[in-house]
This record gives sequence, C-alpha cells and structure tokens, in this order.
Amino acid sequence: MILIICENILATKTVALSLGANTEAVSGIYTSDTVTVANIPPRFIRQTPLCELADGEYPFMPDKFRMSVTMKELERQLKPLFHAAGEVVFASDGGADAQARFFNICRHFRVGCPRSRMWLTRLSYGAIRGAFHFRESGRHLHRLAQTGLVSKGMDLMFTYNINQTFLHIGLPEYDLTRQEAIALDYVGDLTGRFDDFNGIPDGHSIRVNVNGGEGFESEAVWEAEEDALAVADEIPVGETVSATLTVDETDRFNIRFHTLLTLQMDAFNNLGFMPAHTLRLAQSLYDRGLISSPLTRCSHLPEKLRGHIRTVFPDTPGYRWGENDATIDHHAIITLRAIDQELPEKEKQLYWLIFNRMKAVVEQQPSRKYATVEFKIGEAVFYRQWELTGEAYEVTETGTFQTGVTIADAAVYPCDAPVAESNAFTDVMCAVTSKAEYVDEMMHTSVPYTLETGDYGSALDSLIRKGLVTLDGGDVYLSPEGQYVYDEFAGHEFAEMLLTWQFEANDLYQGDQAGRSVIEDFSGSLLCMIETIDPEAGE
Repeated sequence: MILIICENILATKTVALSLGANTEAVSGIYTSDTVTVANIPPRFIRQTPLCELADGEYPFMPDKFRMSVTMKELERQLKPLFHAAGEVVFASDGGADAQARFFNICRHFRVGCPRSRMWLTRLSYGAIRGAFHFRESGRHLHRLAQTGLVSKGMDLMFTYNINQTFLHIGLPEYDLTRQEAIALDYVGDLTGRFDDFNGIPDGHSIRVNVNGGEGFESEAVWEAEEDALAVADEIPVGETVSATLTVDETDRFNIRFHTLLTLQMDAFNNLGFMPAHTLRLAQSLYDRGLISSPLTRCSHLPEKLRGHIRTVFPDTPGYRWGENDATIDHHAIITLRAIDQELPEKEKQLYWLIFNRMKAVVEQQPSRKYATVEFKIGEAVFYRQWELTGEAYEVTETGTFQTGVTIADAAVYPCDAPVAESNAFTDVMCAVTSKAEYVDEMMHTSVPYTLETGDYGSALDSLIRKGLVTLDGGDVYLSPEGQYVYDEFAGHEFAEMLLTWQFEANDLYQGDQAGRSVIEDFSGSLLCMIETIDPEAGE
C-alpha cells in the first residue's frame, strides 16, 4: 500500500479523488486497494519552544531540539497506516520547511520503507496524476529537509535569545523572527538615510531645450553652481550640433507573470491587501484548485503549460516561450480554471488580479523599443530617452544613426542626486527580498521556495502589527518602539550575519556540509550578537 501525506483537508480530498481513493475510512483519511491518502496538518508535530526547555537559562543554545505530538487521536489512527505502508509519499507545494515537517513525521513513526515527494504545484486531477507518476525520491530530499530543520532550529534559538536579551536590557519581548530582524534592520537604515536628508540640493544640472521643444538633461551633476554655469556658458545657443540616435529593442522591461512577492505588491497597490492577507487568500484559491501554488519566486512558465495558457488566450504574442528557470513543478502563479463557485469577494478580487496580469503578459508587445538621442558639448554629455509606441514602434528600425539638434536655450537648475531608494511599502518589500535572495542567486543553491525564510512581505506585515514599523500613506518608517530595537542593531551588521547563516543552511541542499556544524557555528555567531547588545549576558 502507498501512503500519501497531505497537509490540509482540501488538498487531501482532491488528491484522493484524483488517484481513486474514494472511501473515507475516518475523517481526513481516504483509501482504495492500492493507495491511502491522509491529512496530517502542520501542527500535528509541535516544535517545543525553547522557553519551555531553557528553565530560565540565558543565553541558551540547546544541543538538541524536542518535539511533541499535539493530536493524539490522529496519531492512533495513523500508526497502522505507516506500519502497513510499502512507500510513504509527501504531497505538498512547500519547500524546505514543509519537507522538514515530513521528515519529523517519518522519524516519529519510524518509517523504514521508501519515501518520495509529489510536488503539488497545481491541484487539478491531471497535474496530480502526473506528480504521482513522476514523484521524486533520492538523497536531495533528505538534504532539503535538513535545510528546513536547521532553519527552524536557528529561528527557535534566535527568537528565544533575542527575547531574553531585550528583557535583560529593559525592552519588551517582541518574538522577533530572523526574517523580521532583517526587515527591521533594513527599514531602520532606510529611515536614517531619509532623516539625514536636509532638503539642500545635492548639486546642479543643466537642461538644454532643442528644436521641437524637447528637453535634454546633462548626464553629470555639478556640486558648485558656478561650475555648472561655466559649462552652460559654452553651449552654442542657436547652433546645430551633431547628435547620435540609438534605437534598442529589449524584453527586459516586459511584464512578467506573478510570483508571491509581485502578487503581494500588486494586491497592496491595487486592492489595499496586506501581504499576509494576500497569502491567505491566494492559499485558499490554490486549495480550491483555481490558481497554481502561490509559493514561488519564478516569474516564467515552462513550455509544457503553453497548451493550458492557449485554452484561455489563443494568441500569446507577448510572452516568449523557451528556455527559462521554470519547470512543471516550479513556475509562476496562474489561474487554472474559471470560477464556477461562490467565492468571498476578496478571493474573487485576487483571482481577477492574477488573471488580468496573465492577460497583460500575453497581450503585450513581445519587446519594447527605446530611442536615445545623445550629444556632447566639450566634455558634457546631454541625453534624452523615450519609448517608441504605436506606429513608431512598427516603423522604426533598431541601430545607431547620426542626426543633429538645434539648441534653443540652456539653463542651470538645482537638483538632487538620483534617488536609488524608496520607503514605499512595496518598494521596501522588493528591496528586502532581493537583498535576502542575492547570495543564493549568485551561488545557485537552488532551494525550492520556502515560505518561512522567503516571505519578507509577511515579515514586514508582522512588524507593522507588532508596532515596530509604521505604515503611513503607503510609506514605511520605524515607530518609536522600532527605533529602540534598531538602535541595538545599528552598526553591527547583524542582518548580514543572519543572512549569511541562512545561506549556509540553504547550502545544505547541495550536500556540501553537515547540518549540525551549521547550527553549532550559528550558535557562536548568535552568542556574539547577544553579548554585543547585552554585555552582561550569562552573568
């Protein structure tokens, strides 16, 4: 008998129906002659919080972590199923955190038979049967579980010890996770840079108006106004100067399908939904089989889904099918079928937001054309760039051409240096996520999307609910309480330390080191962090 484990009741029912397990033995367990599908919620095994193990010890770095079963009746029902199983299959859309939960379940029931994994990216009958037929097995799943276990261990140690540190120095407990600490540190740095801005222009630029009224900005910015004026005096007003017209074609700025991050950003900007709420709504739509898994950082689709997309959009000129990082198990968020049931209004709004993004992707121009005119006067470079649309897109060829511009006038203006950062909520979500994912992308750890370590939108959402970050008119700032916490972090690169150790945990997936050594070394770094904040720790 093959035993399949799911983590919520709707997925369990759908998987059971797809594989012909039509008999409900007891609530949440479905059987056939060859397959049994059981629902084991994530809360079935509880990681014992360190506050229950430490007995007041601080700092506390445990040698082992403890777990306990919270659903004794379900445990009794599952025991004979695990003992009779010839193979145990985990069916989920989760990453390392989910695989770690499955590892703990198998260890609890002392599973000795083969184990495998079904990636439930789409809860449709055909996709489920395909995932079952092509289910994965191998050492890489064990390594994925180790990544999840080590990450969870680091979270438990960090939250307990930072709580105790705050209490010891006179701050409240905030139950900060590592993700929240990283996000708080980023918002604090950003708030400090905005506070330091004194409203005085950083420099001066030159604006040149040419024939036709187009305005050209100087590429350079001069700190002293007299230096800019000296350059402006050399500009030959009324004369025609040589210029270069460059027309480029690119798909770099094309709209992409939704990832969890861009869905959270889109839902906040267009619907006013906070990130954690968006995730809950998306998870509900996924459980109903209306959308693919929201747990993804991939913005592309594999060639195998071209047929599905074309059942909805027969012509897809705006999306370039071909080689990308998408697979049938890991791809962007898409709708799977039309709404055929009554949905809560907010779920319906999110469904159409996803659908309309798909429509925009497939119907956009396959590429964009940008024209740039540039000319030099002495050493000063002036330029203007714009996008070619409509008829201009169709008739303008790409390439570099020589032209001329007649200068009408020129003037010096005070200006600020180009702003590279923003404290808009969605921009901060994007920036923190990009910072966290940068090393993994460079080193190609290839860990499947893991909610507990990848969802920085919900981490920022949590900081707002805890009163450490303020959301004001779409912009985020540290609250006074958040400033007190940030002051303990500032200047010590704690966020970089936490991100470094998360990379080390992710690197376990590649099999380059042991989980125990990562936990031990993280403990040492965490102890240094605690002693930096609280020099009296351990006394």
